[in-house]
Amino acid sequence: MNARRSLALAAAALVALAGCSDLSQPTLSAPGQASAVLGGTIDLNGVLQFTAMPDLSGSRHAEKYIIASEGGFVELEGFRVDIPAGALSQNTTVTIDLPTDNVLAKRLIAEFGPHGTQFNTPVTLSFPLTGVLLNGDPIEVGRWENGAWTSLGGSVNSLGTVLSSTTPHFSTYGGKYVLAGG
Repeated sequence: MNARRSLALAAAALVALAGCSDLSQPTLSAPGQASAVLGGTIDLNGVLQFTAMPDLSGSRHAEKYIIASEGGFVELEGFRVDIPAGALSQNTTVTIDLPTDNVLAKRLIAEFGPHGTQFNTPVTLSFPLTGVLLNGDPIEVGRWENGAWTSLGGSVNSLGTVLSSTTPHFSTYGGKYVLAGG
């Protein structure tokens, strides 16, 4: 009897999974290497860090095919981009890459791509704050480009678990303390 129940549950799970599949999306490629920007030199001064080293054995790459007229989101380990309908000029495979080396992986940094993609209307980037060291100073989202951080401002949700801001294009982003005078 126990074997029948297990078989019935397995069959029900397969039917449920088959019903949830989205055939409009291409199959995902194997996780690619993170952008060269993530492996390059980034000023880590003021960049928020996790209290513990993230698990580097899992996937550090996510991608999803976004239909421009519908919009959508991509999420990975609490990092997320929300793309409104019409923000993309064409259907695009949107990616999130997290650092794989021990130094950058402990920081609140992600590469959203394809790098340089421009939007018709801004998209919202979100960063996880659970397990992140905070000292009470104001925090913001920063964009790393041309060898420096650019402030995008930001807001923290009412639970204090997510930092968000908007951007007009993709690049490397991080959660940072607000720089003095910035």
